Amino acid sequence: MNDFSKLKKIIEENRSFLLSTHVNPDADALGSELAFYFILKKLGKKVKVVNHSSTPYNLEFLDEEKIIEKFDEAAHEKIFDEAEVFVLLDLNQANRIVKLEKGFRSFKGIKVCIDHHQDPENVFDNYFGSTDYSATSEIIYEFIEQTKIVEIDYAIALQLYAGIMTDTGSFRFDRTNPRIHRIMAELLEKGVNPTIVYDKIYDQFKFARAKLLGEALSTIELDSTKQIAIMSIKLETLT
Repeated sequence: MNDFSKLKKIIEENRSFLLSTHVNPDADALGSELAFYFILKKLGKKVKVVNHSSTPYNLEFLDEEKIIEKFDEAAHEKIFDEAEVFVLLDLNQANRIVKLEKGFRSFKGIKVCIDHHQDPENVFDNYFGSTDYSATSEIIYEFIEQTKIVEIDYAIALQLYAGIMTDTGSFRFDRTNPRIHRIMAELLEKGVNPTIVYDKIYDQFKFARAKLLGEALSTIELDSTKQIAIMSIKLETLT
């Protein structure tokens, strides 16, 4: 059982926060990160969101305000000294923030992890979550629900919906339960359009991606058992 009152206290007692998520972020990584950002901003906190990777083009709609910054060692030299709390979301191993890892390990403030994966590294002062959750975005939802720290508005709902929808495999995976659907119903009531979210995440392709898929499919063949299909792509095609 998570003691979310402790997370609420950390937020209330500190002013400046640095947020990050794992390399090559998915919708749950970005959704939980941005939802937490909006929580902090509602409370008047100073917040920076800095990731190792650029935001994938199909997820840019989650960050229309361009809140997320891509880490640059020279430009972000002082961020680790300026923040009182460093929060990692949707990961529990510090090496997954890649270029930010050094700054995280030497960080003098409070280190917080919010995550739903197995085997967390023992480098955090505070850990919130467990593998019982379908997504880190579900953890953020439960934090809000239990503490009433802010009201869920459309901006937060969009992030949480995208995160939970994708990490449940569009509600196909084992952790999709009645509670998940009740959560999603509440988020829809905030104005989230499920058709638009699904379309932007899964149905928007750049021409280069479609062309690459076509080239890969053109090589498909069955092995001798006729049970396994094999595709190949040349390295120079990817560069």
